[in-house]
Amino acid sequence: MRKTTIFLAFIALSMSLCAMSEEITTNGFIFPEYQKGKVYFKNKQVVEALLNYEMISKQMLFKQNDQILSLGLPETTDSVVIAGRVFVFYENVEFFEKITAGKESLYIQTNSTMVIDGREAGYGGFSQVSNTKSVNSFSSDGDGGQPLTHLTGNVQYRAKMSYTYWVKQGNKFSKISSKNQALRIFSKQKLDVQAYLDSHKVDFDSLKDVKDLLIYCYSLQ
Repeated sequence: MRKTTIFLAFIALSMSLCAMSEEITTNGFIFPEYQKGKVYFKNKQVVEALLNYEMISKQMLFKQNDQILSLGLPETTDSVVIAGRVFVFYENVEFFEKITAGKESLYIQTNSTMVIDGREAGYGGFSQVSNTKSVNSFSSDGDGGQPLTHLTGNVQYRAKMSYTYWVKQGNKFSKISSKNQALRIFSKQKLDVQAYLDSHKVDFDSLKDVKDLLIYCYSLQ
């Protein structure tokens, strides 16, 4: 097992030890708790496990005998299904969530960064910081290790989440986060797509708006 496992155990232990002195408002996971799921491998093997996806280090994790382990060789997976939601591995980097959008699919990249949200104000309370900032927490185990978050006893943290949406054309993923990108992806249907964009106020930060746009675009093909 890679050194990632050691890193994850360290993070879990650190959070447990610091629980009495600081508040972690969210833990950077897709699901609040580990969920029943299945890992589908390209060799047709299927493994059942309690799974969760950690968005900061971009790792698919599973619980085994009260231990938290990282899924090894994620590039050999076809998909991971957790509580009915489908995740696919992207370019040896991370997992995207795959959802249906008409005849095709929309892929959701979920990012999470631990940020300082407040500092201890006395009597067990926290004051809001005026300039919320990301935690500069990158540390290596000497072999390309994942970032470690050093937790202090007088700081309140939260996970800041953001989403990026992608479509897949053949074996290539294309980001869809603006009108110009939508028109470029669906260049053969450009006039119809432009008409849709002119008549709809598409918010490219909204899953519903992007999904509705793609359902329309795919219906033209």
